[in-house]
Amino acid sequence: MAVSLRITSCIQFDYKKARSDGDLKENKIVECRGTTGLMPAAECAMDASYTDPLCHKAVVLSLAMLNDPVSIPHTPDSIGTEWLTDVLRRAGLLHRAVVKAITVLPIAAGSGFVGQTARLLITYNEPEPSAPLTLFAKLSSADSGVREQLRRVGIYETEAGFYRDLAPLARFPLRVPRPYFDLYDVRTSASLLLLEDLRQVEFGDNLAGCSATDAQLAVRQLGLLHAHFWDSPVLKELSWLRALTDEAETRVGIYRAMLPRFEQRCAEFVTPGLLQCAKQFGQVLPEYFTQSSTGPQTLTHGDFRADNFAFTGTGEDRAVTVFDWQVARRSRGPRDLAYFLSGSLSIEQRRSLEESLIESYYKTLVDNRVHGYSTQDLRQDVQAGLGAPLATLIVAGGMLDFSSERGTQLFKQLCARLGAALEDYQFPTYVASLMPRNTTPTSRPSMEQHEVYSAGYDPLVLLGLSIRTAARDAAFFVPHLKPDMHVLDCGCGPGGISVTLASLVPQGQVVGIDIEDSQLDMGRQEAQRSGIGNVEFHHASAYALPFADATFDAVLAHAVLYHLAEPMKALRELWRVLKPGGLIGIRDSDAEGDVYHPVHEDLAQFWRLAGRIINRNGGDVRFGRKQRQLLREAGFRNTVGSASCDTFGTPSMTAGFSRYWAEIFLEQHRRLILTERWATSSQLATMRTALLDWGNNPDAFYARCRCEAIGWK
Repeated sequence: MAVSLRITSCIQFDYKKARSDGDLKENKIVECRGTTGLMPAAECAMDASYTDPLCHKAVVLSLAMLNDPVSIPHTPDSIGTEWLTDVLRRAGLLHRAVVKAITVLPIAAGSGFVGQTARLLITYNEPEPSAPLTLFAKLSSADSGVREQLRRVGIYETEAGFYRDLAPLARFPLRVPRPYFDLYDVRTSASLLLLEDLRQVEFGDNLAGCSATDAQLAVRQLGLLHAHFWDSPVLKELSWLRALTDEAETRVGIYRAMLPRFEQRCAEFVTPGLLQCAKQFGQVLPEYFTQSSTGPQTLTHGDFRADNFAFTGTGEDRAVTVFDWQVARRSRGPRDLAYFLSGSLSIEQRRSLEESLIESYYKTLVDNRVHGYSTQDLRQDVQAGLGAPLATLIVAGGMLDFSSERGTQLFKQLCARLGAALEDYQFPTYVASLMPRNTTPTSRPSMEQHEVYSAGYDPLVLLGLSIRTAARDAAFFVPHLKPDMHVLDCGCGPGGISVTLASLVPQGQVVGIDIEDSQLDMGRQEAQRSGIGNVEFHHASAYALPFADATFDAVLAHAVLYHLAEPMKALRELWRVLKPGGLIGIRDSDAEGDVYHPVHEDLAQFWRLAGRIINRNGGDVRFGRKQRQLLREAGFRNTVGSASCDTFGTPSMTAGFSRYWAEIFLEQHRRLILTERWATSSQLATMRTALLDWGNNPDAFYARCRCEAIGWK
């Protein structure tokens, strides 16, 4: 396996001798990094040594990390004194002293969806000048499933790569937190960063906005960053630095999944113009990513806003440090400028300052040897760059919790600021220019208006859906399959069951259908990752399947029918597309078969409320028990019923399960609950607390009953 090695000291490194001595074993140097930048692996392999001309000393690549790997703690609290002593020695910060005690101060309560952060207060057995007294620790999520989901957008890999390969360079044009140590495990996506603890600074604030002076400072520094890496070949040598096209399918899928939830959750903040713009933008996202990955490319921060700035000094000594590099990309630089203008300044302030800020940015580019890029090019790129904050707004609005007072104010403000910027820059006109030409819209059958997928498409839901497999979730159905069968997976979601079904019918074919396009995109990606070619995905409604009579040998409907107001209509449609003698399998919940412990009246009240919501949205929480009857009434014969359970019996499972219901489900349906007067705001707050307390109880357990039935045509 190729390993990227770090520079840790300024002594000569003899590549050929290290190879002959066997120090590198089966590994190879993939990058050499010094204060002047990166040296390609091929060039390094040809030279006996690499000397940095700025340092007047030779640069060594440490071999210690190869032959003596370091474990990655799962949580800040699991960072021990021996572990921290070891890594600080490896980083060259400790020579004599030993870490005696660590006080962990979480930056935010609990663990977020993306990761965990904490401040470490360190005590040593003796003073040492280079030993840091505080550190900022940034860890990946403790949940392996979450890490696997985020692997798709490279959040951990990107930030670890940035702080390993770019942040330490003497010529890096921006101030960033000093990196002390970084680890990233490509197998598990686990990561850890130990960074300089930014203290005695003025942190930026999106709510307050930037002053005119700080805005000018930030934009000039942004220009220096972009000019330094403008069309630099170094960027393509960084395996962790993605272009937008590298992840277009994933980004499109997430955006389209979050858009309905954004519309539902944020209705009171969003103007009709902003919402319409967001919907139109969703239609052209693939074209947008393609265009953004052409033309002059540079290193972009991706989240360039006041909340990610720290200021020090005054007057001419004023400086800005920029942090949070998880979404750095190789793209057009003005995306960052558009992001800053539309989010970190009030509407009036932006309108009064933007001309001078754009001119300042352009002057910085020109003064730093960027040629062949006109002011017209810049203005067009700023207009197009508004797609970046728009995409972030939709995904964050659908995904994150903005229920705190500051969160609500910030989100309301972002909607207003971005909506005004989209209008001022005529962004809809730009979106229209991306629309494919000579295409005729096709009408699609859709879910009935009174039906809603009550679970929604929050990342926690998508995580649960993405790990489904035929072996685990359709075990009652699998024994009846034959290798050459043509199978329909109705309501396939992100495709986990469809893809694993396809592996069981290698001479046959599987077709997955769903009404949510983002889920279909995820299914196609899963098939590609798994190397499964006999599966395809189509947009279709269970009420009007776009297939001829007697098309399939078998059909599966997993966790679909109990969401439908007219399950019999769907069953008769599934009967129609089955061949004579064909097999059907259905699996759905039945709420009265669920068990949980410990029992609490506030929880019981919540489960009654959840059932009421699902039934109101067109579903039936007691559907499972009726499966055999409904199959028989739809025309199927020889029906057989069975049941199994999905269980939640570990601390991480119960915590995640309760967090979904408390922070996502209740919030998603809050307006309906209050409008129908099913509960008061105070009662909802009590239920939320009870759910979270239950999920963190060491004795918590939940078993969800899944009824199953098979039949033949």
